[in-house]
Amino acid sequence: MGIQLTRNLLARAVVSVALVGLAVAGCSEKTPGGATAGSTTTSEESSPRTTSSAAAGNALENFDACAELKAVSGQFGLSEIEEEPGDSCSARWGQTTSTVQIKTRPTQGISEVALGEHAQPSDIKIGKHEAKRVKAVLSKTDCLVAVAVTAKSRVDFTGSSTASADEACEAARSLATAVEPKLPA
Repeated sequence: MGIQLTRNLLARAVVSVALVGLAVAGCSEKTPGGATAGSTTTSEESSPRTTSSAAAGNALENFDACAELKAVSGQFGLSEIEEEPGDSCSARWGQTTSTVQIKTRPTQGISEVALGEHAQPSDIKIGKHEAKRVKAVLSKTDCLVAVAVTAKSRVDFTGSSTASADEACEAARSLATAVEPKLPA
């Protein structure tokens, strides 16, 4: 019974972190123009393609969310570290029912954080970086700390708890503070 309850709480916390990630995703970039048929022949002289984020000098191209989560795992007793789609990594926070997530957003600044109905945003500073803390970003027991890297890029640190938004915010803030020195200046 106790094991099943812990699994259910952990499953709800993981689902909450995933939903927060979707909620704060904001809009994606769209490239104007229409699709056209490509040539069936290739040329050795063609230039390599670059993505818009690489062409713009993606400040987060060398930041690895899972490597950073693993680097601080001993400090916080993190377990069940898992890579997720979209430059994201999550883990269980210590011996609690909370989970945390780090997600890079190379094309979205902190001004583009999507806010839910009960969201309580506030501007804060994490180390040398400007940040936005959003208590109850999606549900009443989650929290987001979005740390600005540039005006148009950020790293999101999300906490989700079955206990309270305060517990989730403490986990997200602590994780952000520990990882912040590894973020580009």
